[in-house]
Order: sequence, then C-alpha cells, then structure tokens
Amino acid sequence: METLIADYLSKLEFGELQSFKNMGVIPLLTSINGSPKYLTLKEALEKKLLNVKEVDEGGSVPELKVINKAKVSVLLLDGEELVGAKQNRVVNTTILSW
Repeated sequence: METLIADYLSKLEFGELQSFKNMGVIPLLTSINGSPKYLTLKEALEKKLLNVKEVDEGGSVPELKVINKAKVSVLLLDGEELVGAKQNRVVNTTILSW
C-alpha cells in the first residue's frame, strides 16, 4: 500500500498559484488518467441502478432505504432531492452508497 501511495505522490505536480484577496490555492496536477469510481445520483437513477424506498409500510419522514444495484458506489450529495416514495425528500448529508 505504501508503494502505491508513494508512486502516486511522485507523479503529482504543483500548478500555478491562484490567489484571491488573502487566500491562495495551489492545484495538484497529475498525468495519471482515471475516472471517478462512482456514479452520481442522477446517473444511477437514469440507469435504474438505484432504488429509493420507504423503510417500512408506515413510512418514516427522516428515513429512506436506498438499494444500490450498481457495481460501483453511488454518490448522493447534500441538497439533492430524492423523488418518490410517499413524499419527496432532500438529502441532508453527502453519502457514498456501496
């Protein structure tokens, strides 16, 4: 594991300093090609890989059951709307569903 991390870190380069008022950010860049190993909520729903259901028949306003049928994780971002079940709900924390 340490070798993997060291190899990745050795391929990082510093980008140009970006400044605004009293804050500066230096981007970390890499030539390693890759894509996210997760789907967004929208992608998973469009591909019918995520089911959102009530926890039980009676329903519970603050709770839903999410079933991820994808082979990768699904990212649900704070503020996204989950449509369906007995009523629509808004995610109140970012979740990476396995």
